[in-house]
This record gives sequence, C-alpha cells and structure tokens, in this order.
Amino acid sequence: MDENNQNYYEDEYLKPPVKRKKPRKKIHFSLFKVVVIVLLVISLACNGVLMYMVFFNNSTTTTSSSSATVNEVNYDVTSDLTDVVAKAQESTVGVLTYENDTSSGSGSGVIYKVDGTTVYVITNHHVIEDASKIEVVYSNGEYITAELVGSDEYGDIAVLKMTVDFEVEAFNIGDSSLLGAGETVLAIGSPLGIEYAGTVTQGIVSSPLRTISVDLNDDGSYDWDMNVIQTDAAINPGNSGGALINAAGELIGITSMKYSSEDVEGMGFALPINDVVELADEIMETGKVSRPFLGISGISLSDYSSYELYMYRITTDVSQGIYIASVQSGSAAESAGLQAGDVITAFDGSEITSYKDFLTMLYAKDPGDTITLTINRSGNSMSVTVTLG
Repeated sequence: MDENNQNYYEDEYLKPPVKRKKPRKKIHFSLFKVVVIVLLVISLACNGVLMYMVFFNNSTTTTSSSSATVNEVNYDVTSDLTDVVAKAQESTVGVLTYENDTSSGSGSGVIYKVDGTTVYVITNHHVIEDASKIEVVYSNGEYITAELVGSDEYGDIAVLKMTVDFEVEAFNIGDSSLLGAGETVLAIGSPLGIEYAGTVTQGIVSSPLRTISVDLNDDGSYDWDMNVIQTDAAINPGNSGGALINAAGELIGITSMKYSSEDVEGMGFALPINDVVELADEIMETGKVSRPFLGISGISLSDYSSYELYMYRITTDVSQGIYIASVQSGSAAESAGLQAGDVITAFDGSEITSYKDFLTMLYAKDPGDTITLTINRSGNSMSVTVTLG
C-alpha cells in the first residue's frame, strides 16, 4: 500500500461521520437532560397541585357529604297525602250488622255530623237492610251500638245515630259537581271485614257522572237508575258505605258498588256526596225520604215472554208498559180511577217501556204533584190525571 492510499484511509478512519457528529451528540444529550428536568419539575408541580386539590376537595366533599347525610337522615317520607289519609281514617268507621243476635254482615260508614256527644254516621241502605242490631266500630277500636234513624232503598243511603264518650271528628264535605275525569281519589273502608278497617286504595275519577241500572229486588230485571261516580280505585266487599275522598281530604262520595266479573277490572262506583247529603239531611229531619206514592203493584210487560204472561193469566194486547196487578185501597191510584188489568203506556206524554222508566219518572216528582198517565184498558187508550200521594 502506498503512502497516499494509507493516508487516505487513515484520514477517513480518523474522521468518520460519527466522529464528526460527536459535538451534536453532546448537544442532544444536554437538551435531553434539560427536557427531563423540566418535565420532572412540571410533574412534581402538578402532583403538588393535585394533592392540594384532592385534599381540599376531600375536605369540601366531607363537609358536603356530611350535610347530605344529615339531610337524608332527617328526610320525612310523610306527605300532605299521608296526612289526609290519617285524618280520613279517623273519620271512617266499620259497620257490623246482626240478625237475631247473630252476626250477619259488615260494611263501612263515614262520620257525617257531630253534635256534642251525638254522632251521625252515613252508610249504605244495603249494608244495614234487615239488621236487628247495628254496631259502629271507630278507629280507636271502640264498638258502639247504633240507632237506625232511617234509610232509603232507592238512594241506597242510611243514617245511624249514637252517643260516644270520646272525641271524634266529622268529614269535611266536598262538592261532587266539581269533580273531573282523571282527578285523584282515595277509597277508605273495611274490605272483607273489620280486621281490614282503614284500608286505603288510590285511583282516579273515571267518570264524574255515570248512570247505571240496578236490580233492587233481585228479580233479574233492572228497576232503578242511579247516578254514580265511576272510579278505578279498588272497591271490595265491605267497602260499601265507606268514604271516597279527593286529594284535599274532602268527602266527595260514598262507595257503593262495583262490577264483579273475571272480564272486568277497575270499575267501582260511589254515590255523589251532593245527592247523599240531600237524602241524609231529609232522613235526619223526618226519619225517611219522602217520595211520591201512586199506590199500585205492577210488572213490566217487556220483562215477560208470552208464555210467562199466559202462565200468570195476564191478558192484554199491549206488548210494553206497566201492567197493574193491584191497586191499593185509599191510594192516589184508586182516587184517580185506576184498575187492576190496566196497562200504563205513557207518563206525562213520555212512552213507558220498562218499570225502571216508570220509577225514574215517578220519583222525579214530589208528593202532591199532578201527573197524566196514558193507560190501555181492554184495548182502549185513555188519559188519567193523578195527584200523587
């Protein structure tokens, strides 16, 4: 190898690219240390800030949590509605009935008026019907024997009277005419017996005014139309005569009946308190509800087949109306000249198709009113004027 070549390689060996970059490598190393140090300082600073914030927030959270805990501990689950229910339960009673000193049934009632130590309770007529003895069970567990002031089958209302030696409070009476569909209502009573006294169910007003037909004498035919409040609040046997109240705790109805069927749910009915009060006040004043009296015993022709009419020896060419089976002596009907065998076909010009129609029109009148009946007698139509008793 000649000297020139040796010097070439030696020069290249002595001055390799790496060797020429050594100063830059040192610069990079210095910058790296600086960056690391800066990042370390920032990290320590951030950690310090975070630790401070955590400590501060923990103190704040502890205080806040402490406050929240206090609030939860002191939280009162009662509401205006529970207060309303508690008060209503005290004004709702159970009603026990006896026949010949043997328990015959039970229902519910509401404290209507309190006069000193005398208490008046409203319940349903069908709750106390045929009872020889009636007991009222108060919310404090006291059993008090009650006197029946009077009742009305068609209005399904009865008023009881008794004397107590403890404090009781009557319901605040509402206005059932102000009810609207969808309004919240509560039913309170003793379903299935006194052991469940004070049971509360909640629902809404399904319809504030519904007319339903009822069978009062259990003959299978409807013979009366009743105005009722329809609700989906659960009403069970034993609730009859109990309270239907609004969210303000006002008595707006007397629970009376329900549709009972596997195919039907949530159809209960209550008597509007406006109608109830009118009847109850009359019973308290006179012992009864005065209804106009015609003085006949009759049947609805549309309720019987031609074969049944033949079996009962009812002969008439008329297919609908009220067949007069008998006329009471000294009655308004006798005074007007009505006879057994006559068929009433119209009442004040309105056609009569059923006994229910007849009673509805009759009881819309007052004693002493004069009415005009269209009758069919032996195939001949005539008008008869009657002054109701």
